[in-house]
Amino acid sequence: MDYQKIYNKIIQLGQQNYWHREKYFEKHHIIPRCEGGSNKKTNLVDLPMKAHHLAHLCLIKTGRCLKYCYFNFSIKEYVNAKMLEKKKKHLLLPEDIDTVDEVNEYRYEGEC
Repeated sequence: MDYQKIYNKIIQLGQQNYWHREKYFEKHHIIPRCEGGSNKKTNLVDLPMKAHHLAHLCLIKTGRCLKYCYFNFSIKEYVNAKMLEKKKKHLLLPEDIDTVDEVNEYRYEGEC
């Protein structure tokens, strides 16, 4: 299976606003920050939660962004974890941490 091709298609659909009817979106770094990607608008795309999860699974399958491996579980488990993360009930984190990227940055402190 060509995971890079699938990843590219997910990014393309996000850039074309394919999922415009979805209610909840997450920011995704097209070039991951651990690979030198920036927070500039040109490197960000809004993806619905499931597409964001699939994008990271594709990156993992291509040997990139291995720090996200702990998210390598089912969509249902991922959704539940995201809801818990928002409520900060399952992690002891500083109060100013609100996003998955901030959680990863806090947990891994820049590791790739």
